[in-house]
Amino acid sequence: METGNSGHIENTVNLERFDEGNEDDFVGQMPEESQQALKDRMLTGISSRIREIEKRKSKRRTYFRIAASVALILAFASSFWILAKPDEVSFQTASNETMEVNLPDGSKVILNSNSKLSYAKSEIWGFDRKVTLAGEGYFEIAKDKKEKRFTINEGTLMEVEVLGTEFNFKNQHPVHKVTLIEGSVALGYQGKSGSAKHSMVPGEMVRLDPGKHELHSKIITNPERLLAWKDRKLKLKNESLEEVLAIVKEVYDLRLESESLDQKDQLVSGSIPLTDSADEVIENIAILFNTKLDVEENLIRVL
Repeated sequence: METGNSGHIENTVNLERFDEGNEDDFVGQMPEESQQALKDRMLTGISSRIREIEKRKSKRRTYFRIAASVALILAFASSFWILAKPDEVSFQTASNETMEVNLPDGSKVILNSNSKLSYAKSEIWGFDRKVTLAGEGYFEIAKDKKEKRFTINEGTLMEVEVLGTEFNFKNQHPVHKVTLIEGSVALGYQGKSGSAKHSMVPGEMVRLDPGKHELHSKIITNPERLLAWKDRKLKLKNESLEEVLAIVKEVYDLRLESESLDQKDQLVSGSIPLTDSADEVIENIAILFNTKLDVEENLIRVL
């Protein structure tokens, strides 16, 4: 019995060893062609898996590149919009106040009282040499290297275009007038037949009648005298009442009942303060010349 049992156990062990050997050497027992086919299928599977993994990585990299590019474009667009957006710069004077304004292009403006000057400027485009004036201002326009025109009140009742010049512009409804000191000025305005142009010459004063759409022009002998408001006083040197009133009426846009006065023999030297009140100025002139003057509805009468 014991001998039989030992033989049975021994046979079982040998069978198990035989089975294990067969299992481990299964590929080795396959025909060479089958082995090569199996290797090829395995390599193909591995390669396919690698390509799939690389494709996923490539998609992720592409996505991140696109996302980064979009973020960069948005950041650039946002920065460009902020820098390109123009900011409005404005200057305002109060009653009996003048102000000197230096513009980005080197031009200079002296604002009369109760006047406002404004313009747009951006970090990218800079100053486009276009301003808006409400009130009165004396302009000294710097010449531009590229000959870009300087424009005031573009597209309004009276538009002024210049290259480099000195002039006085009053845009205070119903008064629209330009006095050219030197250089050249091109005026654009609404005439009876539509848009019209007028080229000014030095010493010329032009006034627009917006109701009749007419432009009135005349030559002034000493146009600089009409800029007395810049110093807030009118300096006199042996001048007659007629000469003084001729200046004052243009400064304050008044009318004279008579352009020819009798008091031509009386000459006066000195200075007259120029305030915002035309009545006050006329009263001082009357005292200075020892005469009687009256202002009613912008009309000066010698009594």
